[in-house]
This record gives sequence, structure tokens and C-alpha cells, in this order.
Amino acid sequence: MSLRGERFLSHAGESLLGAAGLSDWVAADEDDYVAKASRYAADIEGLSGLRQGLRAQLIASPLCDASRFAANLGAAFTDMWTAYCARDAHA
Repeated sequence: MSLRGERFLSHAGESLLGAAGLSDWVAADEDDYVAKASRYAADIEGLSGLRQGLRAQLIASPLCDASRFAANLGAAFTDMWTAYCARDAHA
């Protein structure tokens, strides 16, 4: 679980859970966190099902899509280089 917030770690937790298809595991505030944690802890069958399918769900998620990551990273580097060159040309 993760608690939505304004700090980097909160954003990272929310992003990772969202990419893994688990956005419902992000709590809006502390009361929501306690409520969700209690509800999930009490749902033994749901937790068992999640554990059984979590590896496949994670592998199928954007978190484990190396080709997509590499393409996006390459595009980001190209954009940064283009912006740098354009800024340098105007100096």
C-alpha cells in the first residue's frame, strides 16, 4: 500500500502501484489508508488470489516492459539534446 501525498516517495509508490495495476492500493489520506489496510488484511481469499497472480500481473505491466522503457528513455534523451542544442544556438 501507499499513501498519496506531496513527497517524492508518495508519488513513487503511487506510480509503481498504478503501473502494476494496483491503483486501488493507493490511499487518499491516513483514514483511507487504515480502512484499506484493514479491509485487505481481512480478505484472506483476495490476498491469496493476488499473491497467486501478482508475478504474472507485474511481468505483464509497463514496469517490466524493457523495450518500451528503452524507447521512452531514448526519446527523452533526444528531446533533451534537441532542447539543449536549440538553447545553445540562441545564446
